[in-house]
Amino acid sequence: MQNSPMLYKELIHFGNPRSQVGIITLWTICDIITKKIDPKLFHSAGQLYTKNGINYLVRNLLANKNIRYIVICGQDRAGAGQDLKKLWKNKDSVILDKEIKKSSLKNLITNVKLINLIGEENPEVIAKEIIKLDQNLKSYGPGEIFPAGKNKDLNELECSWPSDNSIYKAKGDTIAITWLKTLKNVIKFGDIKTTDAMKIKEICNLCAVISSEDPDNFYIPKWLPIDKKKIENYLPQILDGKKIPGLHYTYGERLQKHFKINQVEKIIERLKKDKNAREAIGVLFDPKVDFSAEHRPCIVLVQALRNHGALNFTAFVRSHDIFGGWPLNAFGLRKLQKIIADSSGIKMGSLTIISGSAHIYDFNWQAALDIIKANLCPGFENDPYGFFRIETDKKTQTIIISHYSPEGNFLKKYSEKINSKNAVKNLVKKIDEDLAVSLVIHGLYLGIELTKAEACLKLGINYIQDKPLIIKSPGKSTI
Repeated sequence: MQNSPMLYKELIHFGNPRSQVGIITLWTICDIITKKIDPKLFHSAGQLYTKNGINYLVRNLLANKNIRYIVICGQDRAGAGQDLKKLWKNKDSVILDKEIKKSSLKNLITNVKLINLIGEENPEVIAKEIIKLDQNLKSYGPGEIFPAGKNKDLNELECSWPSDNSIYKAKGDTIAITWLKTLKNVIKFGDIKTTDAMKIKEICNLCAVISSEDPDNFYIPKWLPIDKKKIENYLPQILDGKKIPGLHYTYGERLQKHFKINQVEKIIERLKKDKNAREAIGVLFDPKVDFSAEHRPCIVLVQALRNHGALNFTAFVRSHDIFGGWPLNAFGLRKLQKIIADSSGIKMGSLTIISGSAHIYDFNWQAALDIIKANLCPGFENDPYGFFRIETDKKTQTIIISHYSPEGNFLKKYSEKINSKNAVKNLVKKIDEDLAVSLVIHGLYLGIELTKAEACLKLGINYIQDKPLIIKSPGKSTI
């Protein structure tokens, strides 16, 4: 039986080929449980992390119909154990490969008994339960093998990819480049829903940061669906306090006249008096009117705040059409930031736009995806949290990491001997605990370099950061 066709054999612990018991330890390391159980008691044992793995479990069980019991034990962190239980109760909670016949699945569930010990990690308790089982049952049929399942990439326009559903960040030097990243976030992670009879993809709390856009010379690439003239025509809606015929409101009117106070002037006055003032805020939402109004402002609050010697500007937008409205609002807000900064005598900093509801309407989904694919190109970015110099000491068998600020000032040193358990893992954990990396690509780079450094020490060869690891052997060399 041990030689029956099995997927992921290298991850399975085999015991007695005549046994009719399989053990699933879920997230608990299999060895922790099986090394203290008599191998004569079970046929095979393995871990099950997610419900996707149930596909492989079902295939292996159908390939060996002498197995009549599955003991589920260990920690169920991702709920795969509960999903397996539901499957055995004929509840549709697991997506199985369509290649697996429904009749075969029904036959499996009917003839293989599930022993529920989820949460149990004591080998003695598990062994006692196995001993109670009758292992003299007949096989319930010849083994079955099904064609491999075909995994297809998910269509970003038809689904929502997993995320923490809390805050999303898009950062760029210019408004145009940052816009591409905001589009990517909404298209990829947006919840598909219908609101006001319109279908949208929506994420909550999209935080877009524009660091270097020149408000006197906007970067307007050809692929941006608005031109300079359209931007210039829109700017008065944010910068001027006058009402514009045909519009229910303008942001400029809300900031400068609606509340019978010019909030822009008050912000400037406050900053002139105290450059570190934290109350340089403009409010655009009028509770007396807007809760019941048919048309209400989307930008509801702005704040100017000096930090690290520069005037940063933040806008909160309650509802934001990222494809159709975000670029124009961003250009207008950047121009307003420039006016406030110049009038206050403080140099400009970054512009941050926080969109409470960041959404794209379905009729713009394909256009957004096309623009992203054509223009959002991954490029090198310096991590604003600094960079790392990695060295090795052959004598002490130590990896040494020096953390520097973006300006090159030394911040902190990390070190770990490779003879210690999980040396690279420990270094990565320390760096993570210090919040020393802000970019995913930087974290991936560190992982690669630290693995190379460890390998060089173990092989007794020189490690040079950013250089390929070359292992020479007689007659050939490999990289």
